[in-house]
Parts: sequence; C-alpha cells; structure tokens
Amino acid sequence: MDLNRFSPTGQLDKKHLISLSNYKEEDIYEILCKTKEIERKLAVGEKLADLRGKYVCLITKRGFTRSRIAFETAVAKLSGSAIVCSLHGTELETMVNDKLSMSAIAGYGLNAIVVQTAEKTDAETMERGLDVPVVNANVRSGPCEALAALYTIWEEKGRLSGLKVAMIGNPSSFVENFTNPFCACGLNVTVVCPEPLAPSEESLAYCRQYGNVNVCHDLSDGCKNADVLYVSDDLLPPGFSLSAETLSLLAASAIVLHVLPLSPDGVLREDVVNSPAFVGLKEAHVLPFVEMAVLSLLTAKK
Repeated sequence: MDLNRFSPTGQLDKKHLISLSNYKEEDIYEILCKTKEIERKLAVGEKLADLRGKYVCLITKRGFTRSRIAFETAVAKLSGSAIVCSLHGTELETMVNDKLSMSAIAGYGLNAIVVQTAEKTDAETMERGLDVPVVNANVRSGPCEALAALYTIWEEKGRLSGLKVAMIGNPSSFVENFTNPFCACGLNVTVVCPEPLAPSEESLAYCRQYGNVNVCHDLSDGCKNADVLYVSDDLLPPGFSLSAETLSLLAASAIVLHVLPLSPDGVLREDVVNSPAFVGLKEAHVLPFVEMAVLSLLTAKK
C-alpha cells in the first residue's frame, strides 16, 4: 500500500501501544498521517486541544532524559496535563506489579499512562490490569522511536514502500519494533550483523509474513545500494564500524538513522555523524510529534 495514497480515518482500532508487532500497516499509517497533520498545524501556529481536560501520567526510572522532555512537550502542546512519576528500584517494581494500586491510580482520572522503562514487560504488566491506554516509551527500542524512524524516512525519501533498508546491530534489540513494522510498510530489509547474533528463524518467519527480510554477515555486501541505513548502537566487532567509505556503498541520497544518544562504543564514526546523510537529529525532533499522534489517537472517544 502506498502511504501517500492512504486515506486516514482519524481513528485507531487499538487500545494500547506496547509493541508494533501487532500493528498492521493501516494502523501504522494512521499514526504517521496524524503525526504529519499535527506537525503541519503546529508549524502555522494552530492551537491544538486533543488532550484538553485530560491527564497523562509518565512512569519513569529517570528524573531527566530526552524522552521525558519529549513526552512533557507532547502533552503540553496538545493542551493536556502531564504528571511525571519518577521511581527507582523496588518502588517501580512494586508499583508495576500491584494491580490494585495501579487500578486505583488510573481511577483518579488518568486518561493514559506512558511507561518509560528498559523492560517492555513493565508496560505489558500494566496493560493487562488497566482500562486506560498504556504506551511503551522504551528509550531506545520502543515503538515510538520506531515510528519516529519511519516518519523520518517518509519525510526524507518521500515514500516507504520499495525502499531498501540495511539494519546494522544486534537484531534482538530491534527486530520486534523496527524490523517488523518496516516490513509491514513495504520496505525491503537486510539485517547486517555478525553471524553469532543472527536472528532466530522464528523471528525471521514472523517478519517475512509482511515483507522481504534478508540476513547478511558482511557489512559491505549488506549496505550495498541501500536507500536507508538504520544503526542500532550495539557493541559489534571492528569490521562493522561505519565510516565515509561505507556511505559510498549506499544508493544516491541515502540516509542514516540512529536513535540518540550516540554511544562512545558504538559503530558510527565521526565522519558519518557529520555527513549530510545522517538524520539522527531530525529523527529525535520528530519524536514529540509521534507521541502527540499516539496519545491523540489512543485517547480519542470512539
């Protein structure tokens, strides 16, 4: 399906956003189109009221992070009220697993809960026990970051379907929320990783329900003629470091995606980060718009 010809309904037939593995192409397109609508309205100074009179709680382990700022900005720009609950260690574990307490908190008038922890299971646990929408806001590999990557590709390349994407890193950290939706949206994916990190046949079979997925253990071969390079900041052997020489293998006007911040032990070299191909900063700037779209759609009255 061509995203540029998709007609959004303004409705999302989902209650939560824990993972994109159960989101169909149409669901993803609804979010991307809503993101574009919100970004366009804000650009001309339009006041948005999608969350007016609504309360959204962020449960996080960190007192200050980029994704927390993105969340609070998103809620504020939709005229909503953000409540940040910063918990640590056993406090977080107790709260997440105490269904009665969570139900009581939700009953105080919350309209959505955003869970920003390293473990997807925290959001999954809350989802099972709550009626209000729950959003998994995992900082590196969560669904909102993946949607921001897809939106950036759409903005930069003008389409999604038919593009070749090389995904470099440890597949276990990105298959569920990146590879699956990339395939669902018609991108042709090549996973590039050392042989010991190759994704399981089960993971590949799931992705291949939606599109083409190849696995390559050679960096040069995997990147050749790619339109998009997605880089996961995993610790990889030296042979997987990306430099300007790697960029020369890509298709003309190719882009490089990365979920910030950059790791000092990551595979991206400085010459790649400083090149016109690197769009990691644009991807980061898109995140609040994506979160606004997700919250708007999930809290809309059906």
